[in-house]
Amino acid sequence: VGPVVTAGDLAGLDEAGVKAFLTVAVDEVFKSKVDDLEKKALADGRPPMSLARSANYITLVSMDNAWSDHLQNMENLKEAVILRKYQNLDPVAEYKNEAFNLFQGLQDKMRFNTIFSLWQSFVTAPSTQNA
Repeated sequence: VGPVVTAGDLAGLDEAGVKAFLTVAVDEVFKSKVDDLEKKALADGRPPMSLARSANYITLVSMDNAWSDHLQNMENLKEAVILRKYQNLDPVAEYKNEAFNLFQGLQDKMRFNTIFSLWQSFVTAPSTQNA
């Protein structure tokens, strides 16, 4: 199977055009993969929509793990901000700024981990081909 998108497909497109083109391409590949996995699941006698259930599970586990890490980071931040008082910095303002940055990182981590895990599950999905 060759590449889904080539450099020629993107030639002459501005940034918004490239984003739109890639969004459509990724959606098409994803829908194709979902259809293939659903057909294989039905052929193997597994219930339909198993991919959706797996995706929900992976998403929840990724969010739970990221949230646990975030809570630990917030606890560490609370301890670190106390020391900034000795640097003549406002500990409340420092905490607010750092906590906001940590929360943005939490959202990014949740998205990345979920997408990465979903992709890995697609790549490692069992094949129904018999040798």
